[in-house]
Amino acid sequence: MSSRAGIIELSIDGKGPKRGFVFDPHRLALPCWAEVGPGLLLTFDRHFDTVVPVNPLPPGLSVDAVEVHAREKLDHRNYDHVLAAMQGGVISDAIIVARARPVGAVTSDWNGHELICAPTLDLITAEWATPHATPEGKRALAALERATSVILDVDLDCFTTPSDADPTTVVPWSLELIREFMRPRGSAPFWDQVLAKCVGFTFAREPSHCGGLIASGRLFEHASQVLFRELFETDLP
Repeated sequence: MSSRAGIIELSIDGKGPKRGFVFDPHRLALPCWAEVGPGLLLTFDRHFDTVVPVNPLPPGLSVDAVEVHAREKLDHRNYDHVLAAMQGGVISDAIIVARARPVGAVTSDWNGHELICAPTLDLITAEWATPHATPEGKRALAALERATSVILDVDLDCFTTPSDADPTTVVPWSLELIREFMRPRGSAPFWDQVLAKCVGFTFAREPSHCGGLIASGRLFEHASQVLFRELFETDLP
């Protein structure tokens, strides 16, 4: 990928994706997905970023044009880029692990695209690939088997919880909680299947949603420990 403002490209030497991208606004994932896709999206987020875009992404655009559209035409609240990517043919279907639903968020199949939604990964990976798997797990398995490639996406604010004392303040998760969430017991076969087809990794930092620069920096370190060292089995970026 050519140099793009606000997007850091990483070379990953481990299990799974070889290309990674780090940025702040989550909508900047779109040109990165366009660079490595199309593919099945597996995304982890606190919010369902599945609001229907006011400005649809036309299909067939160049990566440069996709980037301009993401920066200038998508919502600056960063919650419509998943469906925009589907409109533009950048991703096919999506497995979405998220908890909060912005107004207008879509959580069922949409315009011929499959949306497999769950609040936690363990709901998907429980009894993986067995007759006792959950409905979400059975759909995710079928989607992974159909897919020729997978794009893994993480929004750092996935690892935060609104404070009970002040809902406008978030509480960053500990390293242990992130590890339990991303790698629940029995999820190894799921991750093996994902990483075998994973062609790219996108990581949105969004510090304003993660308690500010200092808090989000610490949270980024903890999340990177789980993602890079433990999941990809490689060095920290």
